[in-house]
Amino acid sequence: MNKDWKIIKNQKNLRTLMVIGLTAVLLLLLGYAGSSRSGKLAKEEMLQSPEALAEESSEEEPDTEVSLTLEDKEFLKGLTERFNEGDLEGAARLLSGYEIPWKEFPCMYDGNALRTELTAGRGLVFLKTSTVFYGDFKDGVPNGTCTALQVISLEEGKRYDYSYGTWVNGKMNGSGASGYNYYDGVGEEINKLSAKEGVFKDDRMEGEVTYTSTNAAGEKAEWRLMTADGRIVLDDRWIRDVDSSGTTTYKLMANDENNHAYTLSEADLQEDRWKNFIGFDLD
Repeated sequence: MNKDWKIIKNQKNLRTLMVIGLTAVLLLLLGYAGSSRSGKLAKEEMLQSPEALAEESSEEEPDTEVSLTLEDKEFLKGLTERFNEGDLEGAARLLSGYEIPWKEFPCMYDGNALRTELTAGRGLVFLKTSTVFYGDFKDGVPNGTCTALQVISLEEGKRYDYSYGTWVNGKMNGSGASGYNYYDGVGEEINKLSAKEGVFKDDRMEGEVTYTSTNAAGEKAEWRLMTADGRIVLDDRWIRDVDSSGTTTYKLMANDENNHAYTLSEADLQEDRWKNFIGFDLD
């Protein structure tokens, strides 16, 4: 009986050893399979082409930077300097004289790089090749002190339109000015410079406006006008006149002299022409 008990005990020990052995083998096989799979994935990742890796990276974080040549960088640097100096004519000449190679608009230059993403900060924003804003931006629109410049070539000459002052949420709100200046080729019959200075509310002038007009000979005339929502408001300084055809006009003599009169028709009074010349329009 003692002999039978020993046989049974040895059989149990053998079964236990077999279970332990099988478990060890199974764990070893599972570990090898996991290691082999990880190695295979790592090898596949190493063999993946640079183009594929770049594509995956771009999907995660789009690259908005525009490639620039040395000439492009010098142009952007020079344009920034002219805006900082308040040299709008110099900025206009530089803008009209440089053939901008990039085609995606709007785009923003922050002093280091040009990107097709409008971010917060101070810099140049191009809406198109002929229209640029310089100043403070927030949420992709002018917000703070900003200057807008647009160059135009017309039959009577080259000119730039401008607007500068305080902007809030992409529109002029506060003190500022808007106008135009012919800087090349203008004849004596054309007003060389037109400037409207005052307070803006959502891009339209509100309250007293100082309007200045200068001809090609350098003769300057100035008026102080009252406006509301971008329209002229008549007061007792205006002279009402009716011609033989029954057409009514209104005249206001320039400040301190009687040689220049600003004339409006009744239709002119309905137009909101007293406003920001260059709106921040992304459409």
